[in-house]
Amino acid sequence: MAGRETIKNLRKERTFQRCVFYDVKGKRLNIMLIDIVLGHAEGKGGLEDVLTTVVNGLVSKGHRIRVLQTHAPKFESWADTIPEIYYYGQEGKVEEETVSSMQTGYTNFLKSAELPDVIIATHAPILSYICRTAIARFKPETPVVSWLHGPPAYFGGGKFLKYSDAHFAISSSIGRTIKDIAEEQPIYLVNNPVDINQNEIIRPNALKIIFIGRLSNKEKRLDLLLKALEGVEDKWSLTCIGDGPDKNKLYELADELHINKRITWLGWKEAPWDEIDEASVLVLPSDIEGFGLVLVEALSRGVAVISTDCDGPIDIVKNGINGWIVPKGDINKLKDLLNAIQTGKVTLPNAQQCVNSVLEYEADRVVEKLNNILNVIKNDGFTLNEKVVNESQLDDVVTCKFIIEDIYPKLVEKLLSGESSFNWYDMKIDIINYSYTRAIIRFSYRKDSHDSIEEVRVKIVNESGTWQVKRIF
Repeated sequence: MAGRETIKNLRKERTFQRCVFYDVKGKRLNIMLIDIVLGHAEGKGGLEDVLTTVVNGLVSKGHRIRVLQTHAPKFESWADTIPEIYYYGQEGKVEEETVSSMQTGYTNFLKSAELPDVIIATHAPILSYICRTAIARFKPETPVVSWLHGPPAYFGGGKFLKYSDAHFAISSSIGRTIKDIAEEQPIYLVNNPVDINQNEIIRPNALKIIFIGRLSNKEKRLDLLLKALEGVEDKWSLTCIGDGPDKNKLYELADELHINKRITWLGWKEAPWDEIDEASVLVLPSDIEGFGLVLVEALSRGVAVISTDCDGPIDIVKNGINGWIVPKGDINKLKDLLNAIQTGKVTLPNAQQCVNSVLEYEADRVVEKLNNILNVIKNDGFTLNEKVVNESQLDDVVTCKFIIEDIYPKLVEKLLSGESSFNWYDMKIDIINYSYTRAIIRFSYRKDSHDSIEEVRVKIVNESGTWQVKRIF
């Protein structure tokens, strides 16, 4: 069913019959309902391509996959590539959504929907918190798995990853960063999938360079490539495919460097590789790159690559085997390498060698790996994050599984009970402010029925799944 059809049914859960699937040996396969929850995808770009491939790959294995984001994509044709897509935003515009509104939106969706077996909190760390606190009200044992598509520091709020029970890392660099934050939780290296079965692109005699990506200099640093090209000798050409907020500045820079006549600016293309008949090398000069999907796409077509040493590309590019790694921001190293290729001092790697270097990223292999991991998480003895979900009864602590409104009655019950020292008359909670595993709660109370109303604040801390009173002030 098409994405546009689901747009019309933002709050309706349609009825799906779950089929039974068997493997070649007749063993019944485990079929799951999986929610992939993200903030917002515009509808074009690497994230969208990965989601389309993964979702449809998992659906082909019998799973039911729901993709949820706050609002419809700007480029609606992408929604047609997703079997089920829903929009949970509460505000009129994407930029008006807050953590609170997104939490409310996904919670409201779950109220009238079939509850998922697994939730994949996608793109940014804050989604782990949003997904955990939403599902906690209905099915707290549901595993939440984070799936970042960039380094945690790029999005901010890395501490919220602890609200997930496990993590998919799209590169070893991102995996190490996640481990520093959530060291006790399992982390699985899952590469982004690419269609490897592509026609090889012809290598011309003259140096022909390709750049494919968003024209946003903060991340992609196309200015680095342009400045390096100013010093490259003999004949060369550059084809740039992409659009973005810095395109005019980059055009002006190329003019200032007197190299614009050698550059072909094609703008954004839905199928960029269809525009390329010949290429010597693809250059990715980014400062930030969670994975580097375009590198794998180039290598799968036999095109050698040059990338800066930013996170994901380090896993993909092997010096002298399928391309080269240069330091971030180093114009001279990039210029010298391009000149060495130009003069023949450095030889481009064999096309088939490039293709062979990325076979592990083939879409079917990646989806199969994801499927196996999800089955382990759901059924094969996976232990949930006890620091988040474990509940134990101790006399001197307030017990509550999650940071949700359900903490109100639990606190009131505990603090008014005879077990605690809080034997106030007519106590109520006025405000509760959360900060991950800590909360400050303001109470109003009277010591007896004739006393005036007083206020007190209590600091509580979540330790091993329980809320312990740490300070009264």
